[in-house]
Amino acid sequence: MLDLDELSATLLSLPDVLEALLRPIDATVLRTRPDPDEWCPLEVIGHLIACDGEAFRDRIAAILDGDGVIPGFRPWDAINARDLRSMSLDELLAELRTERVTSAAFVDALAGRDLAATGSLTGETREFAAADFLHEWCFHDQDHLKQILDCTKRHYPPHLTDTMRDALALGVTE
Repeated sequence: MLDLDELSATLLSLPDVLEALLRPIDATVLRTRPDPDEWCPLEVIGHLIACDGEAFRDRIAAILDGDGVIPGFRPWDAINARDLRSMSLDELLAELRTERVTSAAFVDALAGRDLAATGSLTGETREFAAADFLHEWCFHDQDHLKQILDCTKRHYPPHLTDTMRDALALGVTE
């Protein structure tokens, strides 16, 4: 089990990481989906906001409250519920910061709780521990950080020469 303080601090750090990474990027890039079935960076941030409560705090609380049933979560429903691409980076980061303060307080309050307590997703037989969702939360953030990086780095290759694009494709620039 990772230290709760480490997990809490990691969750709190993400809005600042995203701000430093995305502030210089053109707003059009932040609103552009790489493919119709993939999220743009602003939608990824909206997803992170929605996940704090429904996919993580609520699930951990359900396990710890002992009802044994872990609520489901449908990521596209959260994305489609709002027009995230019309929002500004500042609006979404402010909302994420607010969620993260709530989430960090939730994590901090878990000290002394039995994080080995388990429950099952509706219709599942596998048992998940509360600690599984706690650790997956930080993993989830970092996975989506990679997704955002993949989206934003797509806007550089059109400005490269053919030579550099070829070299990058072959991995010979390092």
